[in-house]
Amino acid sequence: MSPMSGGRRAPLTFERRVAVWDAVLAAVREQLRGQVHREVSTPVRVQAPAIEPFIEPVAAPPGFLATSPELAMKRLLCRGSGPIFQLSHVFRKAERGDRHSEEFHLLEWYRLGEALEALERDVEELVARVFAAAGEALQPPRRWRSDSFFEVFAATTGVHLRGDEDDGQLRERLPEGLREAVWDGRPGPLLSPDAGVRTLAAWTGLFGVWSDRHLDPWLMGQVDVGVHLGEFPGALAALSRRGERGGRAIAHRFESHVGGVELANGYLELRDAGEQRARFVAVNNLREALGSPALPLDEEFLGELAAPPGLPACTGVALGLDRLVMLACGRSRLSDVTVALGAA
Repeated sequence: MSPMSGGRRAPLTFERRVAVWDAVLAAVREQLRGQVHREVSTPVRVQAPAIEPFIEPVAAPPGFLATSPELAMKRLLCRGSGPIFQLSHVFRKAERGDRHSEEFHLLEWYRLGEALEALERDVEELVARVFAAAGEALQPPRRWRSDSFFEVFAATTGVHLRGDEDDGQLRERLPEGLREAVWDGRPGPLLSPDAGVRTLAAWTGLFGVWSDRHLDPWLMGQVDVGVHLGEFPGALAALSRRGERGGRAIAHRFESHVGGVELANGYLELRDAGEQRARFVAVNNLREALGSPALPLDEEFLGELAAPPGLPACTGVALGLDRLVMLACGRSRLSDVTVALGAA
C-alpha cells in the first residue's frame, strides 16, 4: 500500500494522470455532496493570509496568493453558509521536494457541531474513495487508529508532558538529545526577551525535531494502518480550541497519516476573536524573531468572528489531495502524478 515500500515506480503517463485526476475529483465531490456539504469557491488572491510560523505566502500585489482557503471559508460560515467544502489551488513559497510543491490542491471542508471524530471518519472514507477512484488496484489502510500525541510522545521518548510547559520547564524535562537539537536549532527565538516567543519557539522546534527523529519512524511502523494523531499539546493549538483532559492542557485537533505521509489536519475551530487575534500576533512575533517578515492580520475575518452571530460551533479539516493521489497511485513523488505542466 505504501509507495515507500519496494522500488520506485515510473511516473504516470500524462494520459493516465488526466484520467486519474478526473476520477478522483468526481469521487471527492460525490462524497462530500452526499454529506450535504455545499461546494464553494473563494478568491485565490487575498489581502492577508492565514499566519503560520514556517509557511511563506507568495506575494501577489496588492496582496498574496492564498496559502489556504481557511479564513475565507470561515467568513462564509459566519454568514450562515452551513456545511461547506472547497477544492482549491493554494500556494506556499519555496516548498519544493518529493512531497512538497509551491502550488497544490487543498481540499478543505467544515461540519457544524463539535465532533472531531466525525471528521476523522470523513478522512477515512475519502482516502478509501480516492484509492478506489485512482484505479491502480492498491488498497487503502486496512484499519485506522486514533492516538494521543502525549501517549506517542511518551512511548517514543520516555517523557510525559502536560502540554502547557513554558520554555524553561520544557528544557528541563526533555532528554539531552532532544534538548540540544531544539535549542541549537533556533537559538535566536529561544533567547528572545519575549517569554511568549521563547515558549512558542520551543514547542514548535520540539515538534519538528521529535517528528523527524521519533514520530516518522513510529508512523512507518504502522504497516497498512492509517493513524489519526490527536490530543495535541495546548501550546500547539494553532487555530483550534484548547481544553483540559486528564490533567493535561490539550488542543482539540488531529493530524491524519497514511504510509508515514501526513495527509490532513483537523480542528475543533476556535471561535473567540480576541484569542484568535492574540495567536496571530504571537505567531508574527515568532516570525520576526526567526528573521521572517510579520504578515498582515485579516481584519475582515477577525471582525466577522467578533460580530454576532460569529462563527458557529464547527469542525474543519484540510487535506493535501496531491499527496493522497500520490499514495493511491503507489508513487513516492508528487511530480509522478501531477497534471501541472513543467512541474519539478
